[in-house]
Amino acid sequence: MNLQELRDQLSIINDEVNPIGINVHLIKKNDDETETILKADISVELADELKEIFRATINNKFFDNQELVLREISSSIETFNSIFYYDLEEFPEKLASANNFDPFSEYEDFSFNNDDIESIKAILITVGNVENHFTIYKHVYPVTIVRQDRMLGFLPIGDRFEKLSSNILQINNSIDFLFANDNLFVNNIKTLSSAYGYNEIIKNQARQNITLIQDLDLIANIGELTAFVNNIKYAKRVLRINANSPVLQLAKLRVIEFITNHPKLSTKIRLNATNDRIMLDTDISKIITIGILNDDYLKSNLTDLDYESENKSEIEED
Repeated sequence: MNLQELRDQLSIINDEVNPIGINVHLIKKNDDETETILKADISVELADELKEIFRATINNKFFDNQELVLREISSSIETFNSIFYYDLEEFPEKLASANNFDPFSEYEDFSFNNDDIESIKAILITVGNVENHFTIYKHVYPVTIVRQDRMLGFLPIGDRFEKLSSNILQINNSIDFLFANDNLFVNNIKTLSSAYGYNEIIKNQARQNITLIQDLDLIANIGELTAFVNNIKYAKRVLRINANSPVLQLAKLRVIEFITNHPKLSTKIRLNATNDRIMLDTDISKIITIGILNDDYLKSNLTDLDYESENKSEIEED
């Protein structure tokens, strides 16, 4: 799904001719670590308010913002003004309930008598109908719940202030994730990393890419690269290596020749005694080698300067 297709899916929130529905479900954490999806019974007024809140957010993010870019999460650096399509083979296990969620199936109702607000993990807000809809996923943070036993809340009842007698679930206009047409789109990578195990997925996928590199027999001490991906910052670089990268199709000696003939890269990467494999002995050599394998380096015909193609940053001298 490209950005225009996503926009087409989201555009139903602006449909003034054909009325669209909005419903809310809650993902509840059970004592045995399983999860249950429950339907939230909301008033018509609240449904209308939610629709307007998220209509404004979606219009601002996806329609009014012409600079927005849709990127694949596996191959992109995290940049401002982006939405990320989740294209990795390993799906976050902690998002499995939402991934299998059918907003138009029958779910039990959330009951204030039987269910505790503090057990709520996430809020699912679905806009549309059976034929055309999308679901907003909002993670429930500890600060999202106003706990009546931890603060003295003044509630106006008529002309009198009464004590807050139950917990309150707050909601704002932010969007963590979107589920649309069986696809996951990530708007908040920080939450995906901190609450849904994304960093470990990155490391797992990066280790698979190291297997591709190992098959090239290009690196003498491949174990150094394996240890390198334990650092999430570097694992993200290894993750970006594409199995279809032109460099991975080249003969090993072609890559070695490129390095040895390059005026800058040759000073940053050391070869073994027989000059037929790379020795990874510094973090810089590892970063540059990963960039080479992903075909990240280019030369400007205008300035004759060497750049990394991802962000066009000049290769610095030592």
